[in-house]
Amino acid sequence: MKIDQLREKLDNLKYSTNIKNRNELYVYVPKGEAVDVASMLYTAHKLNFAAEFCQQDIEGGGFLISILFISRKHNYYVVIRYRTEDSIISIQDLVYQSHLFEREISDLYGLEIAGGKDTRNLVKHEAWERGVYPLRKDFAYGTKIKDNNETDRYEFKGLAGEGGYQIAVGPVHAGIIEPGHFRFSAIGESIENLEIRLMYKHRGIEKMMENVDANKLSLIFERVSGESTAAYSEGYAHLVESLNGYQTPEDIKALRVLLLELERAYNFLEDVAGICVDIGFSYPAKKFSYLSELVHQLCERVTGSRFLRNSIIPCGNNVEYKNVNSVDIMDTMGAIMDRFNKIAKVTLATVSFLDRVENTGIIRNDKAVKLCMTGVAGRASGIIYDVRNSFSYELYPKMKKPVLTETLGGVFERYKLKLEEIRNAFDYIKGAIEFIDGRTVPKERNDIALKEGLEAIVSVETVKGDLIIYGQTGRDNRFERIYMKTPSFANWRGLTYAVMGEIVPDFPLCNKSLNMSYSENDR
Repeated sequence: MKIDQLREKLDNLKYSTNIKNRNELYVYVPKGEAVDVASMLYTAHKLNFAAEFCQQDIEGGGFLISILFISRKHNYYVVIRYRTEDSIISIQDLVYQSHLFEREISDLYGLEIAGGKDTRNLVKHEAWERGVYPLRKDFAYGTKIKDNNETDRYEFKGLAGEGGYQIAVGPVHAGIIEPGHFRFSAIGESIENLEIRLMYKHRGIEKMMENVDANKLSLIFERVSGESTAAYSEGYAHLVESLNGYQTPEDIKALRVLLLELERAYNFLEDVAGICVDIGFSYPAKKFSYLSELVHQLCERVTGSRFLRNSIIPCGNNVEYKNVNSVDIMDTMGAIMDRFNKIAKVTLATVSFLDRVENTGIIRNDKAVKLCMTGVAGRASGIIYDVRNSFSYELYPKMKKPVLTETLGGVFERYKLKLEEIRNAFDYIKGAIEFIDGRTVPKERNDIALKEGLEAIVSVETVKGDLIIYGQTGRDNRFERIYMKTPSFANWRGLTYAVMGEIVPDFPLCNKSLNMSYSENDR
């Protein structure tokens, strides 16, 4: 059903509706009817649940809860919105994964989860002081949460009967990575359950974004998760341009695609290297990592940053791109792809490698759908969804490729898809360069001026999956609210199914094949 048809149906049911930015349908409902409307969209109209978030309404009083659904077929968003004073009406009986979003809202705004099966803390850890809700307007920007150890102890699932035991890993790890806790329950060698606890380093990024001028926000967006710098800065550019009705020049669109795909190339090269590392297959691991380093060096030559920072900006371009860059990219990427294909062929012909990755770490399609998984993690389990196709942006509408999927959902399927993502990245880069056709794409910076009271939703495909950004403009050229649904926020839970029935030593391999981001949760 298309957006206009759905709006007409909801209007006939006497709900107040509004279409904004061509593909965003806002439905305003009484609090007591939110679950019924959500059920209609989810079960009758087969829309996909995407997120649930909150914003405080200073002028009207209380809080606004937004439940976000998307139509992947017809490319639009539906927001069910209701007002509340002190509680969230839980939809956990309808959408399993909604518990994550509801618990996050509860921790950050202090709202009760009414009717929820899982109401445990998510963001708040035992060290937090009691009665502190960082996203409320009365929590002053710049205030630090004190380590008063006043928050209730988190209840992990226990064991019953004989023969079982638990292994606790983290949150401090034997490496320079962010904190995360993994609680394994096992009988013998097989893992029977894995419980993951994250968000040990809440950074207050969404609070910060409400207090920084829109002209400087791109620098914050691209630091939410460093490996996805270009994708996050693209998300912010997309948001601002949607709000302002800015028409991006075609050459800048092509250049952005080029930068986004360079980012995908070096990330996926490191991903497949990591899978080889966790198997102990050192030759391809070192070679793939070296090729990733060559892409990083290329990025620095083109933009001045190995991670493409401060390159994609709203309503303009911050890279002086010339034909000499195109020649450099084609020469470098051509050589890389030739070596990459040879090394990939070696891995696929090595029995000891295949023995470890085949039929390991499987996430069945029904579980991936239940967890709302996206990106390669979702596509490996048969979910046909890529933001570049469904909510196509920049030059992607002219360069669409079929969405590549696998069905079994194991380590090997994720590995194969990442190999194809690297090849596709090179094809996209080549297509973007052919479109630019030797022209210079000059630097062009324009001041951002936001009109108060607007809102918009945008999506971007990152290396981890779909990034959804909601923005509501406020006063003084700032945002009243920015919400980010990061791909790792939902995808991490896929790991709990991937390790089920596997042995503990296969956990690193399953984990690396998904390779989710800690920092995307530590917002």
